[in-house]
Amino acid sequence: MRIFLASLSFLTFSSLSTSQEFPQWSLPEGVKVRLGKGAASEIQYSPDGTRLAVGSGIGIWIYDTTTHQEVALLTGHSGVIPSVAFSLDGSILASGSSDSTIRLWDAATGKHMRTLEGHTFNVTSIAFSPDGSTLASVSSDKTIRLWDATTSEHLRTLEGDTFYVTNAAFNAKGDVLAVGNRDNTIHVWNAVTGAKLFTLEGHTQNVTSVAFSPDSTTLASGSWGDSIRLWNVATGDHIRQLEDWAHGVKCVEFSPDGNILACGYNDNSVRLWTAATGKLLRTLRGHTGWVSDITFSPDGATLASASWDATIRFWKTATGTHLGTLIGHMRPVHSIAFSPDGVTLASGSRSNPVRLWDTVSGAYEQSLGLEFARTNSIAYSPDGRTLASGSDYHSVELWNVRTGRRLRTLQNDDGSDHSIALSPDGSTLASWNGEAIIHLWNANKGMIMRTLQWDASKITQNVYRPARSTLAFSPDGAMLASGSLDTTIRLWNVAAGTHLRTFEGHTADIISVAFSPDGDMLVSGSGDRTARIWSVAAGKSRWILERHTSAVTAVAFDPESSTIASGSNDSHIHLWDAETGTHRQTLKGHGSTVTSLSFSTDGSTLGSGSYDGTVLLWDISH
Repeated sequence: MRIFLASLSFLTFSSLSTSQEFPQWSLPEGVKVRLGKGAASEIQYSPDGTRLAVGSGIGIWIYDTTTHQEVALLTGHSGVIPSVAFSLDGSILASGSSDSTIRLWDAATGKHMRTLEGHTFNVTSIAFSPDGSTLASVSSDKTIRLWDATTSEHLRTLEGDTFYVTNAAFNAKGDVLAVGNRDNTIHVWNAVTGAKLFTLEGHTQNVTSVAFSPDSTTLASGSWGDSIRLWNVATGDHIRQLEDWAHGVKCVEFSPDGNILACGYNDNSVRLWTAATGKLLRTLRGHTGWVSDITFSPDGATLASASWDATIRFWKTATGTHLGTLIGHMRPVHSIAFSPDGVTLASGSRSNPVRLWDTVSGAYEQSLGLEFARTNSIAYSPDGRTLASGSDYHSVELWNVRTGRRLRTLQNDDGSDHSIALSPDGSTLASWNGEAIIHLWNANKGMIMRTLQWDASKITQNVYRPARSTLAFSPDGAMLASGSLDTTIRLWNVAAGTHLRTFEGHTADIISVAFSPDGDMLVSGSGDRTARIWSVAAGKSRWILERHTSAVTAVAFDPESSTIASGSNDSHIHLWDAETGTHRQTLKGHGSTVTSLSFSTDGSTLGSGSYDGTVLLWDISH
């Protein structure tokens, strides 16, 4: 069997350098460099064990399991890819995406074969029947569909579920399909007739993963709240619950011989259990984030695990020995910032530490802080020596960029720091707690100078809450703009801590604000799908920018105050003329929400961070 032959020129790849540079394959039009490889979701070995397929935020990465290096990136979906599956003979690779489609790929060449359409929302899990003739897909549209994998014909839709289904698995014969649900149940179907056989109840929280034993007699299920349960497939009876002190099971998988049940947890571990007795064999530790998926090699000798720590690890099953690590699969990026000299870009994620990147090569340079940092917002000091990061941990950290050492911690007892901003001279740091309180800190002494507060009782709507950049200092540092959940933007006198004026016009919460470098304009992005350009002096809206099809989650001015960039939950970026509000260009390349935008100091590059787990650097010099 041939799977992704190295002789094919478009799949060749030289070794990763020690500076951790990542392949720049399949860059979107207009992108110079991609930082990171996209958030990893499901992983699966090829049937011959030579390749590992990784669904990610930007495509399907294919790795050589001997060298642990990339050999291909398959692109074509317009959304993230939460699920991948090989047919049992290894000839077809399937991928399910948040773009509501399923794609079938020739596993020998990487060529796209067919697209299966019919779901109306995210495809969350796919599974081949053992003979490869049928493909099952489950979706956030609350449906389960069965497809003819050869002709792409839709065979049937399994009805009767009223809650979101999470994942699916066929038994070894291919005549039974089990589906985990967010209503804490597992539905078991006759895959041939479409008749429901059982509804298995007992879990107390949503079922995250299901897996059949190789002999099809036992079904294992993992839950977010009460660990692992084993079920008799013939009768639907509950056999046992594995005694475990840890909750938060993300994934379960039987070894090929059926003797071991492997489970990934939110305590960053993988545990191996004796399937017959439920006895714990060993615990694999090394990840620093939740383990999101696991897969055994076909011979069972190796186990691969994907984690929110941006790595995929290989383990020797018999001993638990760590064999190797794949890096670069960041979790969703929440905030980015160029260094003042434009040489480095910093990215912050709620599941990974702040990362520093070389903007020319795309190489990953270093990390700042905890591996599971939950960073919401970052900002550089004007001299580029210090980086501030706000997090869910009631604190803002200040870092020495050169050494990577923490300089000081600004402790905040009023909630998480959803957004931060540094004044142009670097002396004042503003932090927003996600509700109706802003703290102004002396950044050098680490002390709160004053607190800005407003009436939170007017916040009554069900607001959109992505990563936010709702604070911005004016270029002279005299004023602070703050976006609110009550649909307004407030302008504050920084020295006095007094409210100057309120900008009104949006009809949903404010997600992002930015001053023009000349200080005359303010731009805001909102959950109402629009961006607005405001006159700072008059406090009035000059232009409404309407082109996005979902919430506007990020906005930025270029250094000349002539161009505005806006990013959205629709994954697109639009460029606008700041003086006239005229639309100039659309940038397409992300697979999910654009969370942060930043122009380089010379204005030639636009950086964009996304929930797809990448940062794209766009060439806008022309």
